[in-house]
Formats: sequence, structure tokens, C-alpha cells
Amino acid sequence: MYKLDLTEGKYPVIIKPNLGQPILINLRDFKSDGKFNKKIIFEGLILTIPNQNTEEILRYFNLNTFIQPILKDEGDFADRRGERIPLNIISIDPIINLDFRKSNVLEEENCLVWDIFNSLLQIDGIFGERNQLLKIQFQIKNEKMIEDLLQKVKRSSAIFDLVHDLPNSIERKINYHAIAIFDKDWSSFKFVHSTDFHVDQRTDFISKFLKDKALDKLKRSSSRKIFPSKKIPFVLRRDFEFKKGFQENKLDKLRYAKYNFNYNLRLLIRFINEKVKANDLDFVLMTGDLVDYIDIARGNYLYENNYFVFIEILLGLNRGLDKYPYFTEPEYVNEKEVLAPVFIMVGNHDYRKGHYSLRFGSSRKIYGLTKKDIKGYYDLKFSNYFTALRSRLKYLRDYFRYINPNLNFNLKIGNDYNFIFLETGRDSTADLHDLLSGGPSTKGLKDYQIDLLRAYIKLAHDKKIIVVMHTPPISPNLGASKQRKFKRKFNLKRKIEWKDFYEENLKKYFGDGRVDKVLNLKYQCIMYNWATLLKIFTGSDEIIRRKVDLIICGHTHTLKEFRLTEAKKSEIERINYGYLFFPYYVKVPCKIYASKYRDKFEEIKNSYALKLWFDVNKPFIFQTQAIGPISLKYKFTPPGFRFYEIKDNQIIKIDVYSLHLIDK
Repeated sequence: MYKLDLTEGKYPVIIKPNLGQPILINLRDFKSDGKFNKKIIFEGLILTIPNQNTEEILRYFNLNTFIQPILKDEGDFADRRGERIPLNIISIDPIINLDFRKSNVLEEENCLVWDIFNSLLQIDGIFGERNQLLKIQFQIKNEKMIEDLLQKVKRSSAIFDLVHDLPNSIERKINYHAIAIFDKDWSSFKFVHSTDFHVDQRTDFISKFLKDKALDKLKRSSSRKIFPSKKIPFVLRRDFEFKKGFQENKLDKLRYAKYNFNYNLRLLIRFINEKVKANDLDFVLMTGDLVDYIDIARGNYLYENNYFVFIEILLGLNRGLDKYPYFTEPEYVNEKEVLAPVFIMVGNHDYRKGHYSLRFGSSRKIYGLTKKDIKGYYDLKFSNYFTALRSRLKYLRDYFRYINPNLNFNLKIGNDYNFIFLETGRDSTADLHDLLSGGPSTKGLKDYQIDLLRAYIKLAHDKKIIVVMHTPPISPNLGASKQRKFKRKFNLKRKIEWKDFYEENLKKYFGDGRVDKVLNLKYQCIMYNWATLLKIFTGSDEIIRRKVDLIICGHTHTLKEFRLTEAKKSEIERINYGYLFFPYYVKVPCKIYASKYRDKFEEIKNSYALKLWFDVNKPFIFQTQAIGPISLKYKFTPPGFRFYEIKDNQIIKIDVYSLHLIDK
């Protein structure tokens, strides 16, 4: 992956499937009475130089393309991989119809391709002269070998790299984790939703700085050789694990727990792998803010940018352990390679080029740090807050090359579920209030994305639809003045909390449980096509008249749940979206309620009653807290993720996991 200069050469490049948009293959789709009755064929997309003929392309692929399984998650990288399985090339075809809106027949392929032409191929030279897009079909030669492999690893699934040995070259092009092969009934499945990782090499340096400073203080404080554990600084003895729920008795400690975002992702991979080995997890959604920013702010310059830091954490690869700064402690080592297929999209931070200063505003607090903690820490590169916000599409070069060629895409799971991934854009300068307050809104959806969403909903037919986004479609603005106002209105002696705005509580005070009547919900969310998107979700769009089931998102680093309902014309509320003395009103095109809806999946035991409740009340919006930074808004929530369980095609459980301190 790192040897090849993808801007040089004439060889074709496989851009899909890839690490962030793998293909899922189920062996049961190719069997009858326990025996294979169909060949296993899957499609990919390749980029070639202009007018490269099919015979030349075939020479590059013939006898040179393989899939290679990942058998274990640790040890030497090459030793983790099993025997390579050869692929046949069935066909290579030019892609003629590009704009899905102008095709007579609506096809998913045209939707995917149009997205690539509107994003990846807008960046000059991303793959050198290669800009001709073709479809390629691969056939797995030995199906029985796959079946035997799953039995050997004692799992219902395995991940495979897609390997292309370049003819007359010692190099190879590898699309890591591009294929996931299962042998299961997809009417029941489990997945993790994780978001806002904010990986960057700097967080390892910050953590090492804190530990080195604590060790130095220990050495200087006394000549005694043995210290009671309570005298050992917190940063030297603290460790974490992901567990269900929250460690309520240690929330104060967790608030200032000196987080290393990179380590949080490493711990998540451990959790994922344990579940995969127990056949208790099928795939993972990663919804943006993969990196905190692109350039390296501080480090030994082993990495070109933070995308490679993120990729190597997923792959369990390390660089420079034998060189300064000697990251050899378990917290800094990528020991595990993720064993589940991951579906990845970008967030607003993934467009950001430069870093921010830990001394600016409350930046240190998202790491769980105090002013005293960061005393003496300096980045090697100068930080300017305004240049740190600079973002461009071209900054996604390495995301497109190595992670995912699509910003928007569709994922079919079994016969009953469609996951639609919608990219929500860069930071929006149209709302400076949100941007400068540390809760930026993002640009939202372009017009073609709205058309794309409608197309994917049409293609889903009667399947359940889960929309996956980075930035939420709604998010509450509950500033200090609003908190004081509602504290008085609710006659509370304590601080106002988010649960006070649950629909069952609002009914007591206002006779109506709608949260959109009392709070501005167009804060820290998408800007463009906001109302249109909400109408589509609730089935009140003029073109698409069906509700989606669930919207999964992140961005706010908070844990919140909403439900939406279509509003009649007389029920539409409007909110003052202006500032100070300049009112600007926006209509909210639906009714919005908030509560802890995940509890309902535990309370309703009857499967039919649960399905009925869900169908009547959908769509739901579930915001998930970050894996990385903690939120400074409302009640503190430790880093974590959600774990979804679907049984007989119905969501039956949505658990929240968070970091727990391990006592030492």
C-alpha cells in the first residue's frame, strides 16, 4: 500500500471494493442442499488511463488477482494471512450511463458511479492519468476452500484482502479488508455504530508527555523506592475497557481521565474482535471524523498524514517502534487487526488540513485534561485557529485512495435491510455562531444527494431503511440562558438536564410533548436541504411518500434520541434562527419528540407489539457519543458506541457501551 506511487504507471487500479466499503458475500446464496450450485461472482470498479483497451487490461489482471484471508488478529502481519485464493476475470465493461437521473432504468450502479464522478474524480491527478472508469467481474475459483477456511477459524465470517500482483514487478496493489465472506442467515444480525474517532499522531505524544512528566515528578518527589498505589499519579495507573452502560460511581474521574483517542480506537478493535470470535458481531459502521485533522502536528514524521495513522490502527500495523519516541507501551502499540468488515464515511474534521492549539478555548477539555496537565506541552508546528478550519475536497485524497472511493453509497443486508450512507459536508461558514462556539454545523446535502437519497429509497422497495450520516439532521441549542429559563419554568432545584425535555416530561408542563416547540433544533446540524431531508425521513416529501426507519449519526459527541412525525400545515412550528436583534425564522417541517427510546426495546417483550410500536413511531434519530473526544455540552458522557441487535428482521436491542476505568 505504501510502496506504490498511485500517480505513476499504466496499470489499472481497483478502487472498489476497499477497506471502507467492502463487499459482503454469503455462501448460502450460492448453495442448494448444502452444495454449491452457483459460482461466486462479485463486482468491482477499476480506473484506467484513457482509452486503454480491454486486452491490455486483462493482461494486467489475468493470473495476478487473488483474495487472501486474515486468519488471526495479532502477531507478525504476514503470518496473520492465509493461503491466497486465485480469482478469474469474468468480464470488463466500460460504464456508459453516468447520471442516474437521466437513465431510463434506475440502477444502483449508476448511483454509485455518479457519486464517484462528483467527488473522487473532481480531484486532479488523484490516480495520475487514470480517469476511465470500468466495471470488472471477479469469480472465486475455489468455493470449497472458503467453506473449509470458515470451519478452520470456527467463525461464521472471514475478512479477505483483494491482492493484485503487478505483472513484471515485485510490487503488489492491495485493497485491505475488501471482501467479507459469511455463512449465515441474515434475518438476524448485529452491528456496532461508532463515530468521531479524531485519530491523530499527536494524541499518543500528549499521553506520553503526561506519563513522562508524572514519572519525572515521582523521581524528584522522594528517594523512596516503593510507593503506595495512591501516590502513583493517575495517568500512570489508569486504564480502560468498554463495557455496557456507564460507570456512574466514577463519572467525576472519567471527566478528567486524560484520554488518548488513538488508544480508545485500539480498545474498540479489541472489543470488536472478541465479539467476532464469539460469532456475536457481523459488521461495524464508522460515521466520520476519522481523523482530527490531516497534517501531522507533532511527531517523528514516519506518517505522511493522519489517514495513515488511522489505517494502520485498523490493520494492526506499526512504524518506528525501534526509533524515537519509542512508542512501545501497550497504549501506543497497534496490537490487533480488526476482524469485522467496517463501513466508513467521512465527517467535517476529515476535510480539515491543520491542527488547533490545546490552549485555545476549551480544546484541552475534550481530552479530559486540565490546564495544569498541558503545562509545558507544545506542538512542533505552529497552530492558527482559522487555518485549522481550512477544508477542501482535495484533502480527502488518501481517504479515496485507501479507504473508500464513495462519499455516498448503499449497503444491502440480507433481504430486508438497506443502509444508505449520506455524506454531510465540510464545516459551514454560513453559521459562524455554531462554528466559533465549538459546535459547527456542516454544509449538509447537495441537490444531487437529495436525488440520490430518493433513488436509493426507490431501489429499497419495501425493505427497511436505515440512513447513516455524520452530522445529525437535528440537534438542540440549549445555552446557559435557556437552561436558566427552563430551570425556573420547571421549578427545579438542580441543574437542568436533557431528560427534562423528554416528551413525557414536556407534557406535564405544556400539555404537548414536542421538543421543537420549546428548543431550537437547528444547531450543530446540517445547513443545506435541511427541511427537504426531514420531509423525506417522515414520508411527507412530494416525491417519496414513505417513512425511513432509523437515522444513525454522530458529530455532536452526545447521546440523544428523537422521533419524527409528519406535521400538518397547522402544526408546523417556526424557530427564531437569528442572532441577538436580528430575528430570522425557519419552519420546522415535522413534529419532533425526544426520550430514551432505547429503553422501549427492553420494556416491550412481545415481538409483535415491539414491531407495531416501532412502525407507528418511526423514524427515529439516534445520535451516538464519540469514541474520541468527550462532549462539553449538557451532561458528561464517557466515550463509547452503540451495539444494535436485529432478530427476525426487527431491531430488538440497542445497547450503549462506554469506557470504564479499570481499578489498579
